[in-house]
Amino acid sequence: MNSTPQIPGYQFDRQLLTHPLAELWRGHSFTGMEVVALVLSDAGSRDAVVRDRLVKAGRGAALQPGQEETPLWAANFSSDRPYAITQLVPGQSGAERLIDPLDGIIGNDAEALQAVRSQLSQYGAVPPTGDTQFPSYADQPQVDPNQPEPQADPSRPQPQSTAAQPQQPQSKVEIARQYRHKIGGWIYLVSVLGVLITFSITYSIGSAIGSAVKDEPVEAVPAAVTPSPLPSPALLPGVERITTAQYKEPAGSPGVVGAAYAAGADVQPILNAGLPFPFGWPRPPEVSSLGESSSAIYRRVVTRTDPGQPKGTLEAGIALHPCQDLADCLADRDAFDKAWSTAFKAPAPTTAKDAQTWIAEQKTEQKAQSYTLTMSHAFQSAGRWWLVGVAGTGATGEEEEVQRVVNDIWRQTS
Repeated sequence: MNSTPQIPGYQFDRQLLTHPLAELWRGHSFTGMEVVALVLSDAGSRDAVVRDRLVKAGRGAALQPGQEETPLWAANFSSDRPYAITQLVPGQSGAERLIDPLDGIIGNDAEALQAVRSQLSQYGAVPPTGDTQFPSYADQPQVDPNQPEPQADPSRPQPQSTAAQPQQPQSKVEIARQYRHKIGGWIYLVSVLGVLITFSITYSIGSAIGSAVKDEPVEAVPAAVTPSPLPSPALLPGVERITTAQYKEPAGSPGVVGAAYAAGADVQPILNAGLPFPFGWPRPPEVSSLGESSSAIYRRVVTRTDPGQPKGTLEAGIALHPCQDLADCLADRDAFDKAWSTAFKAPAPTTAKDAQTWIAEQKTEQKAQSYTLTMSHAFQSAGRWWLVGVAGTGATGEEEEVQRVVNDIWRQTS
């Protein structure tokens, strides 16, 4: 007699059948689920016919339709002792899956089959009705004559005769099998007819819709509209494109007020501010745009600082306004000066230095930026007239730097 099978994840404690070719064991999985295992004996493992029948029966139990209720839980057909395991469900015993191939494995050994069915009947097992992969009249594999005859477990109820045994109710799986055989090929014919009817209805609806829309008049497609090209020399919605003039190096000439850059002074020319004139800054500058419209341009210039360093206090706010001619600039000056001086929070220039230039100075002790110099100046560049407003601010000690910046703007536009 073979020893208790050792299968990982399962423990077997009751042998339901001993046969020269196979054993039937009852046990449970590590989760507590009751199972029944068909394990080939040493003699059955060496018989190629028996192994092949177990392989086919196990695959059929796992893959055939209608087998979802008691699926094949585990199988190993290449081990030293091949086995197949199914769940033991009262009333729907998966062990009946194993009786089918067992019927073919042990051939016409009715005594062994009846012993197994008697053992499993107490769990609700239902004998097969003949619709098995290996019928009882299958050729019997060769059995080792030295092996003992199959014996049922004496501790369990002994098998009763087939005639005296009451007929058991059929399982759901068996009922499904019977209906499948009764319907046969009719199910395929019904499926084909359903597809043809659905296609015919769909085609009829499509044809009716096509006929309804075919005769509708086709509306003429309107001609494409070709838009006129945009004016290339203008910034929309800002003023016309501005060409920055070439920077004039410092010559040491005086400005309108205070200090001016000396001849050959080391300054940083600002050429990328989008203004018609450049001007010099004492240290590397940083330019930002504060906005543009069709009548004004606003820029802000400060000294560039590295991250983590304190910001500089020297600052210049610049406003630019286009004019038709000098008279137009003089007419617009008051309104323009009021607008940009309010935006920069600086005094409007009121002191005239010449016919086209006005300035204003303011010193306060309340803020760090204590000195402010403003200038309003009308000038012509590249045939166009402009009004420029400048508000230069700085802290105490930076008065001359503010004056040099404003004076350089005046010199570049004069």
